[in-house]
Amino acid sequence: MRKFTLLTSVLLTAPFSVGKVSAQCVATQDCAALGYTETSCESGGIKCPFGNTWACKSESCDRGKDNPDCTYGSIYYNDGTCIKEFVSGRIPIGVVVYMDTVDNQKWIMALDNARSNVKWSTEEVDVPEITNYTLKRTAISDLKSCENTKAMLALGESKYPAAAAAKNYAPAGAESTKGKWCLPSAGIWNMVNNHRTEIDAAISRASGTAFSSSSFYYYYWSSSEYSSNNAWYWGSSEGAFGNNDKDDYYYNYNGNPYFVRPVLAI
Repeated sequence: MRKFTLLTSVLLTAPFSVGKVSAQCVATQDCAALGYTETSCESGGIKCPFGNTWACKSESCDRGKDNPDCTYGSIYYNDGTCIKEFVSGRIPIGVVVYMDTVDNQKWIMALDNARSNVKWSTEEVDVPEITNYTLKRTAISDLKSCENTKAMLALGESKYPAAAAAKNYAPAGAESTKGKWCLPSAGIWNMVNNHRTEIDAAISRASGTAFSSSSFYYYYWSSSEYSSNNAWYWGSSEGAFGNNDKDDYYYNYNGNPYFVRPVLAI
């Protein structure tokens, strides 16, 4: 009997590499958490790789501070989404006005004023925990909005009405944020000034209250202190922290009644 040698072959398959899906989405199979909430997209979109839902337009992966599309002038919604466009059905609560690239922290500013005609302080007392800035070029380095606000309120909310107004602010649809908003520092207002075009456009898209450009007396308090009886402010008409060459011009008596527009870290 002849002997036969049976040769078998093994099919070796090369590893299959899957590219990045939908702009670096978080590794989760929860389509809703990724922003895929539509059953279909009339004008095209991106299908969730794990389910049967879609993200229409450019709204997928638009949550959180890691989203590269969440930049100056983006609208931040109460569900945590952050995109340039206004999206019907969602509740906008602010616009991005500052991006800390070192700590990957972003700040939004409220769409409306918390209060108008409010004093920075009711007394002439230097807040010990807040640095006094006597020059504009140093004042705009101050980014400690919440640290300054906390320091003022530690001395009494009734004594620091502007800080109290910021702390007690909460927009409709985001009531849980009450107590987390802060009075913007001079550095934050300087960033608003530097990105005014994008921010103004975003406030308009979200139907917020525009900064006035028609009156010299539309001023907004910052949380940055100049002295025991003066604090820094931003003037929306003239662009307070960028368009004036006088280094000590944009501080004023802290008993004057100005606007309060809070900020929130996201």
